Amino acid sequence: MKKADHRDFRSYSVWIHIFLWLAYFAFPLLFFFQNEVMRRNYLIMGTFLTVLVAIFFYYNYLFLIPRYFLKKRIWAYFLLLLAGLIVICLVNVVGVYISHHINMVVWYFPFKFRSSFIYPMSSCFLAFALSSAIRITREWLRNERQRKEMQAEKLASELAFLKSQVNPHFLFNTLNNICSLARKKSDHTEDAIIKLADIMRYMLEDSEHERVSLEKELEYLQGYIELQRLRLPDQVRISFTIEGKPDLHTIEPLLLIPFVENAFKHGISYQEPVDIIISLVVRDHELIFRIENTIVKSHELPSKKGSGTSLKKVMRRLELLYPDTHSLKIQESGNRYLVELKLQQ
Repeated sequence: MKKADHRDFRSYSVWIHIFLWLAYFAFPLLFFFQNEVMRRNYLIMGTFLTVLVAIFFYYNYLFLIPRYFLKKRIWAYFLLLLAGLIVICLVNVVGVYISHHINMVVWYFPFKFRSSFIYPMSSCFLAFALSSAIRITREWLRNERQRKEMQAEKLASELAFLKSQVNPHFLFNTLNNICSLARKKSDHTEDAIIKLADIMRYMLEDSEHERVSLEKELEYLQGYIELQRLRLPDQVRISFTIEGKPDLHTIEPLLLIPFVENAFKHGISYQEPVDIIISLVVRDHELIFRIENTIVKSHELPSKKGSGTSLKKVMRRLELLYPDTHSLKIQESGNRYLVELKLQQ
């Protein structure tokens, strides 16, 4: 909360407290005391008692609860509370006694210590109950807000860390690819560098946002796939299809790339024909992302239970970002490896 907002809130709270104490004082005056003498008596003694009850209220609310009760010093809290109650009742006795002897109010009964001591107790018990309930509830709400803020900060930090783990992995792989093209003096080297620059711009600028356009994310994937094509032989068949309108949806940046990287890492062969089939189906409230690739036996393929490092990280991101709105299926069947991710929008 900003300082100006905090000051406004405190000012607002002060006026609420003033209004409630005025209502507490005025209620008996309006509904129980009808004749002039009783009203005059109440204006004096009622004001005196209201001040005492307010003192006891804030004694518990501002001093005892934060310094003793919330710090688990329970015995000290109740001893000081009892001491405060006794002092308030004794002060009321003194006030009643003085008013009897100087005729400040009209008394219909003789002064009695017991009744003068016990009478304010009920009001003090009410003040104790209300001040305790309000302060403890306020502290609980404040702690709950802090807990949620800490969870949000932890989540943001964890997501930032997981996202940072994606970027170096992709960069190192792509630089190795470009280095390979340069050794071959390939005409595609310049195009590869330009595509890498575009991809890095996306990773450095757009990926800092919480959500990006799905269309931008797919352009990023397309650039990555084109970079991979440059180093691969023709016997590696790559298909990337999109159905629907991706421009109407958003997604967490860099969420899909680990699945694509995994397919290229474990599904490429330079000796036999293989294929990688990537598809995205965009519906009104659902995205279905599928990757199917040939299993190359010479590669160690991550299983559903023991996924590779990159897949573990993206699975953790899915748990954090889409806890109840995603499903991930990883399946190995024959010589095919399938990943299917569904996201509810």
